Amino acid sequence: MTITIREKRRRRQRQRALAYLGVTAAWALSIWVSQLLSPPDWLHVIALFGHLAALVVGLGAVLAIDWHALLWATGWSSVRELRQADRTLIIPIWAGLFGLLATGALLEPHLDSPLTIIKMVAVLVLSLNGVALTRWTADLARVPPTARYAQLPKSARVGFMTSAIVSQVAWWTAVFIGMLNATT
Repeated sequence: MTITIREKRRRRQRQRALAYLGVTAAWALSIWVSQLLSPPDWLHVIALFGHLAALVVGLGAVLAIDWHALLWATGWSSVRELRQADRTLIIPIWAGLFGLLATGALLEPHLDSPLTIIKMVAVLVLSLNGVALTRWTADLARVPPTARYAQLPKSARVGFMTSAIVSQVAWWTAVFIGMLNATT
């Protein structure tokens, strides 16, 4: 039995819907657990180290992919190289994100602080944006390996740029607020 393009598209939409639900549930679970636990100091220190390690892994992989995207957008590399970077770095991105959620649950965030709420929302936004990017990476897989960024339809270029900007703003918002919270 052959699967039509429409059926493939519907399947991807269902998978994305489940992924949106999954990352939202993981985010909410992390926050809920963080309010239930009061880990001892020694565990808090380990969780903080794990949180920083997960940040390095996740954000580092995001920066590497965005760097490849920028190189492609400016004509310095090919879409083939961008796709390879995406395939290679997608696991570290999601591992880093879920590491942040797991360790964040042990860091006792102060949900009465507006900055902490902003950080939590930024993490949710970057997570949901990561799921949304799976649509763009699927579209990118259909682009010929020699295609230039400027050859894409304007809607695709705007979509790629918007997702990249949202990603960077959300990641760096969470980083800066996390740094502020850790030093005050």
